[in-house]
Amino acid sequence: MKEYALSVDCCSTWTTLGLAENGSVRGEINIDAGKNQSAVLPGLFQQLLESFFLKPEDISLFGVVTGPGSFTGIKVGISFVSFLAWAGKKNVVPLSSLECLAFEKIGKPGGIAASVLWGGGGRIYGGLYTSKGNASLLTPLLQEGTYTPESFLEAFSSTGYSLRDVLWLTDRPEKTAHLFSLTEDLFERVIPSGASIAELTLMHRERARCPSEIRAAYFRDPDVG
Repeated sequence: MKEYALSVDCCSTWTTLGLAENGSVRGEINIDAGKNQSAVLPGLFQQLLESFFLKPEDISLFGVVTGPGSFTGIKVGISFVSFLAWAGKKNVVPLSSLECLAFEKIGKPGGIAASVLWGGGGRIYGGLYTSKGNASLLTPLLQEGTYTPESFLEAFSSTGYSLRDVLWLTDRPEKTAHLFSLTEDLFERVIPSGASIAELTLMHRERARCPSEIRAAYFRDPDVG
């Protein structure tokens, strides 16, 4: 009997879906939907399933990126996946957007990566990871969280690595680079990938839980005013 896993990520302006069959990634959809994620997500989900002649009840396991990132996007992704999992009596694997960003670049080749997402109000969401490669799980070197650029660089310096020792990854270099007073060429823009997130869903299947237990990783309150 075939086992299908489906992942959803709406934490940035990108909406991504990935599909795995019996442990191997089969398909993905990656679209910059902007603020229209809630409108386009159901159709993208149906499109991906129909491409493989599947129905929602054929999905055995769901994955969803729970943040940090866009407050609205996080809610859209979690609500959509939680309803599908609840209706099908399936479990959900919660994933970190920072880990997903790093896995995209170092999951297979290995290395060290700093994931930096713009958090608003002069702050960033950050994490630091290392990978042995060959699609192995990442090892965190710094705690994921909300930082000022100064506090993140201070925490980073405590690891003993130099700036050029790691890959600096972000979804929006134009937003994050100037906060660090660093040149934009230090940061590499990474677009979320449904295929990578589907792969991480399988790798973290021990995290699977019932949909009512899935919580957003906002890390901080939204700015007001």
